[in-house]
Amino acid sequence: MSKYIVVKDYTKKVRRFNLTGRTLEFKIKTPSFKSDPVSWVQDAINQVIAEGTRGLGPNDQVSFSFGSNDMARTPGWISFRPVKNVTYEDVWRVISSVYQSNSKGLNTSTFCLSVTSVKMPAGRGNKRGRDYNTFQEESLARRGVITITNNDNKCLPRALVVAKAYVDKDPEFNQVRRDIGKLQTQRAIQLIEDAAVSIPDAGCGIVELEQFQSHLAGYRIVVYQYGSKGRGLLFKGIADGPSLNLLYYEGHYNVITSLTSSFCCGYFCEECHVPYNTKGKHRCQASCGACLQTPACPQGIKVACFDCKRSFRGQTCYDNHRNAGSLGKGTVCQQIKRCEECLKTIKSDRKHVCGEVYCKICRKHVPGDHLCYMQRDTSKPKTNDELFIFYDLETRQEKEQNGDLLHEPNLCVFKQCCDTCFDSSNSITCKKCGVRLQVLKCADPITPFVHHILTIRKKFKKVMVIAHNGQAFDHNFILNYLLIESAITPELIMRGTKIISMTVGNVKFLDSLNYFPMPLAKLPTVFGLDSNNFKKGYFPHLFNTISNADYVGPLPAIEYYSPDSMKIEERQKFLDWHKQHENDKFDLRKELIEYCISDVEILTEACRKFRQQMLQTGNVCPFTEACTIASCCNKPRSMGIIPKGGYRYRDNQSSIAIQWLVWEEKQQNIKIKHAARGKESTVQGVKVDGYCAETKQIYQFYGCYYHGCTTCFRYNRDAPMHDDSSQTLNTRYESTMAQAERLRNMGYVLIEMWECRFRKQLQENPCLKQYTESHRMLAMVPLNPRDAFYGGRTGNTHEYYKCKDDEQIKYVDVCSLYPWVCKYGKFPIGHPEVVVGEDCSKLNMETVEGVIKCKILPPENLYHPVLPMKANGKLMFVLCRTCGETMNLEECNHSREERALLGTWIVDEVRAATERGYQIVEIYEIWSYKVTRFDKKTKTKGLFTEMMNKFIKVKQEASGWPQHCKTQEEKENYITEFFDREDVELESTAIVENPGLRSLAKLMLNSFWGKLGQRQNQPKTAIVRSSDEFFAMLSNSSLVINSALPVNEKTLIVNYELRDEACDPLTSVNVVIAAYVTTQARLKLYSYLEQLKDRALYYDTDSVIYISKPSQNDIATGQCIGDMTNELIGYGPNSYITEFVSGGPKNYAFKVFSTSSQTEEIVCKVKGISLNYDASQVINFDTIRSMVLSNDTEPVYIISNNIERTKHHEVISRTQTKMYRPNSRKRKFLQDHSSYPYGFKRPKS
Repeated sequence: MSKYIVVKDYTKKVRRFNLTGRTLEFKIKTPSFKSDPVSWVQDAINQVIAEGTRGLGPNDQVSFSFGSNDMARTPGWISFRPVKNVTYEDVWRVISSVYQSNSKGLNTSTFCLSVTSVKMPAGRGNKRGRDYNTFQEESLARRGVITITNNDNKCLPRALVVAKAYVDKDPEFNQVRRDIGKLQTQRAIQLIEDAAVSIPDAGCGIVELEQFQSHLAGYRIVVYQYGSKGRGLLFKGIADGPSLNLLYYEGHYNVITSLTSSFCCGYFCEECHVPYNTKGKHRCQASCGACLQTPACPQGIKVACFDCKRSFRGQTCYDNHRNAGSLGKGTVCQQIKRCEECLKTIKSDRKHVCGEVYCKICRKHVPGDHLCYMQRDTSKPKTNDELFIFYDLETRQEKEQNGDLLHEPNLCVFKQCCDTCFDSSNSITCKKCGVRLQVLKCADPITPFVHHILTIRKKFKKVMVIAHNGQAFDHNFILNYLLIESAITPELIMRGTKIISMTVGNVKFLDSLNYFPMPLAKLPTVFGLDSNNFKKGYFPHLFNTISNADYVGPLPAIEYYSPDSMKIEERQKFLDWHKQHENDKFDLRKELIEYCISDVEILTEACRKFRQQMLQTGNVCPFTEACTIASCCNKPRSMGIIPKGGYRYRDNQSSIAIQWLVWEEKQQNIKIKHAARGKESTVQGVKVDGYCAETKQIYQFYGCYYHGCTTCFRYNRDAPMHDDSSQTLNTRYESTMAQAERLRNMGYVLIEMWECRFRKQLQENPCLKQYTESHRMLAMVPLNPRDAFYGGRTGNTHEYYKCKDDEQIKYVDVCSLYPWVCKYGKFPIGHPEVVVGEDCSKLNMETVEGVIKCKILPPENLYHPVLPMKANGKLMFVLCRTCGETMNLEECNHSREERALLGTWIVDEVRAATERGYQIVEIYEIWSYKVTRFDKKTKTKGLFTEMMNKFIKVKQEASGWPQHCKTQEEKENYITEFFDREDVELESTAIVENPGLRSLAKLMLNSFWGKLGQRQNQPKTAIVRSSDEFFAMLSNSSLVINSALPVNEKTLIVNYELRDEACDPLTSVNVVIAAYVTTQARLKLYSYLEQLKDRALYYDTDSVIYISKPSQNDIATGQCIGDMTNELIGYGPNSYITEFVSGGPKNYAFKVFSTSSQTEEIVCKVKGISLNYDASQVINFDTIRSMVLSNDTEPVYIISNNIERTKHHEVISRTQTKMYRPNSRKRKFLQDHSSYPYGFKRPKS
């Protein structure tokens, strides 16, 4: 019985890529009276998945996305995988994660399941050969192609009768080929009648091909796609007999009589459909993995070769590999050998040293246990032969598209600056780059602008095209043009639909917003630009329409300027301006151009100053070079690069491997030595995953990628691996089997398990799954340092507070928290000593430094817990793990085991926790580092101190003289005091106010360390225009394809990432150092929270809002980095907050009494909602207070008009509704709006 109702079902096919997108909108029926609701819903989802994958083969690739219009969260998705590997459990996990935080009932929601499937061709290879201009041109140019000329819809049956006549060696072949006497026409009509095929008016497709194949049972129809060089298949019949080879393009079929001639190659493998030119360079999928000959040799008694040390499948297989010409001009035996020591299969023409690997960081072969360090970048910036193009677009938004308004550019202004004229801001023309400022005012300015870029780029080595907010707006018009109107394939770095970087040859498109994150209107002030020449004005964007194109008259009405989308203060300024100028003459054409020119001039000058300052202070061009942490590393061998997989990478068994081993222990009632018990075993020099000495059993768990699984990775098995180009899937598999054979020959009992097979067992055996996933041994998998990288501490401890009597609420902020940590903080250097299991107890926890993975029991009554824990998608600080995970609002009654936290932290934070009552239960692993810290006496040892001091000096000098420094003596005293305090010597002549330079220094001080914590495996985006490239990506063992979005019939946007196993360490990343930064910042904040206890109302990374009482000490403030400063000083000395309300982290409002104006002002901050005038009428202090005090869970809604991007990178204006409700869930809140941490137990009286 069907348990769901289909609301909509629509399908889109892209034949060129064998891709089908099917979207099912459905509702789940109401469960019957006696049914379990959860089981009913799961069954319904299973039925929908079965319907979505109906008709797909087991090896076809499929991906899913699941969402609902009734849910606030974005859709969840599952990456591409073979249909045979799809489990309902995986799909259900995604559905559960999407549904988890949504309130509507499953049986009332309309869900949307999108299934994208790809029918995989039989094989593929690397692209070779030249391109042709048209289908007919290639067909006529190839002697191996017969062109079918027809004026009807019967080109397929015509092609089939010609191909059949050719393979049958029909004596009338020439007459059939040329349709002499209408013989071709007659035979085609006869074939149609015999096969009972009805030919559609638009011609034949897959359905008709299948019908003709059924009729022509003695032949196999194979249809190759034009442009794929033989690798892309439209259709391949399942039949024995000769092949009828056809070439297809846009509805037309021609006949192939010679595959090598047709696809311009010396050889063509019909089994794999791969062209190649050198015999022996292609390994057929049907060939023998040992002797490389086709067909594959049957398994027989193994025969060993004493010359190449490899084993073969029998005597014939052995003889084949020794035959002359079996591999190129030589033999397989001469060219492929196995190392007797390490058992790796290697090519004899490559140098091989056992245990050595190629290090991509050091760029040389090194021992396998080699450790890398960040290298200092001593190169000088190359600033010659460069062109910068700064541009801005103005758009109309009149055309409606699916209920949205489509943005269409009608003006482009750009200014170009090359290395010759970059420092000259006033010149009109340049001898090298021509006219600098250009205006493109036309119906389609994108086309001439792109043509200009592609033409002028030929004169320069590098071209940088920069727009402010280009990632979300301007660059999308360029990308849309390239996707639809050109054959150019750009390289993209994306974040969702935002374009972080786009590269076309030597042209790179960048967004200046990534360098200075602020509105364009603020750049003149920040960079100290002349306000008379560089000032962003107001413009009525909604007035920019076709009907108003020639408008000349009074200033357009207020509504055309969208004033309600402005901030309240800015809106009032605008209204005053409009009232003052409402009768001014307004020429739309002129004003539009002048407004756009002004924006471009501001952008150009700001970027020019920014670049000059970066070159002078940091010796780097921010737009053309990667500004990484390595360029700031002054001490050799100070910052280690963590090896791939961590320092126990040789013992680095995943949790699934440990699951299998503990299950084997249970099944056989034995104890196995493995990585979760300390380290893997070594048996006669061979590392093994598990070993039982009593039974002499060896346990090997084969990760499918690392060991070249033949089931999971059927294609491209001879392609170089991404993480080690000297290896292929076949050589990895062969080495795995050789090692297994060696272990058996040593007399051991070998028990093996492949990852894919065990995953299937987990799905099919609930007892196995439950036992292994809850086993304590899973806590002992090797330490992952990224687990210790937590962010800032953010949250509220009170939802509402109003001052009583002589109380005040104060707001303080740590001055330059992260620069303070980087200058004065403690940091690990080099590489650690790794201590595992029982050996950890030998270390002195008072003195050890580094990273620790442990189980720790929090105290029961600490108001501000110390250690962070990730749960429910939040960073939480709890006293009971289970209470935190379940957000338990009742009194905690959990056991010690249920209360204990299991995690990875920097030792300093754990040490601080134990000083406050935490108890370490068990230590699993410690990375013990040597550390360095700035010594104020010797002025040495700080890892980043030198770099910090450099930019502290720049920032302080660019801030100008303090107000109290009037006389020469006061100025000299200021310089002396600053040196005594910060060990930074200021230069009197350099102390000049410079907002731009100060902003740059502040940016560098706060953000440079973030590169150390960068995620290693970022998703990537590729524009794919050929089917063979797409199929190669799908079959690439190193890639995970997340999604494939058709732009049109010829183009896909493919989002993908590397498998974690294939991802190499970045040369500028050390997540342990980044974790030290955030840990010390949290401990700095904690020192203030501990002092305040329940007087703290709110905290956010480096700031605290707290209750000040005359009877209790306030937090001391100062002016140095690391000191607390008064955040309310802008309202006047001694200003204070009178009333505070918070709806959760980054969600608060307060009333502040300003001593300057002697009035009460209101501040409101809500993350994710831009509080412009419109939104402020809905979300404000009163709204939040009312919702908090009444415990009102009903949300309020804010309707806004936003600029967004479609999946095809069109820019639209869309009306969007955002929901707001208080969300204080990081702590347990009480009726009086105070709180305790989850798991807090009040002391018994």
